[in-house]
Amino acid sequence: MLNTLQISRLFQLILSGFGMLTTFYMITELTYFLSVPQKLEPYLKEPELMTSWALLTNMMLLSLFVLQHSLLSSSRVKEAFEASGFQVLHRSVYVMSTSGILLYLLRHWKSTPSAILWAFNLNYKPLWWLYVSIHTVAWIIIYVGNICCDVTELLGIKQVYYNIMNLPDPNLRKSKQWQRLNNHIRHPSFLAFALIFWISPIMSFDRILLAVILTTYMYIAWNPDGSDYDYQKYQFERKHFRLDHF
Repeated sequence: MLNTLQISRLFQLILSGFGMLTTFYMITELTYFLSVPQKLEPYLKEPELMTSWALLTNMMLLSLFVLQHSLLSSSRVKEAFEASGFQVLHRSVYVMSTSGILLYLLRHWKSTPSAILWAFNLNYKPLWWLYVSIHTVAWIIIYVGNICCDVTELLGIKQVYYNIMNLPDPNLRKSKQWQRLNNHIRHPSFLAFALIFWISPIMSFDRILLAVILTTYMYIAWNPDGSDYDYQKYQFERKHFRLDHF
């Protein structure tokens, strides 16, 4: 029979593992949703009413995501997890709930085929290659940036592993400058996400809504300052020096 400690650790492993799997699946779906152009068929009846209803629905979905993302990253929720003794699971719950909300958003998102600002024909090869290149480079920057930022910690797996091994919180081993930067910018990259949101061959009103809301949210939520920039610059120069003298 398993004792209470073993059951607790097993639960932590299952939750963190499930959070990791749902995150990987969500990222795949999100990449497809944001970067693969969809064919839009105009509404046959009441286009104005259908467009308004679609935008209202999408606004509610985006509000739900912003609320969840802000609430779980707030200091009060973190303190509540610490007070209950479940602080090791905070990150796993955070990524799992974020993945769930985003998947729900993707499944229920409504397009506005009768309200389009611009539409470019990607059959023109130079334009197609330009579009694919920009989105590919942007996603690579995001993926590589997350890996460089300690992806196991971002997913919550590292916290659970350290707890099972009776080790202190892995963030305590990182410098104060890194912890400060991590609080200001949780994952890269603002520019890459902005390019993905705004560079689209078909800029329908629902895509504009998504781009405006998420770009604004990132701009408000991410608040790096001069000290963060100096730290990143120092780390870049340090790694560049090591590579040159490897």
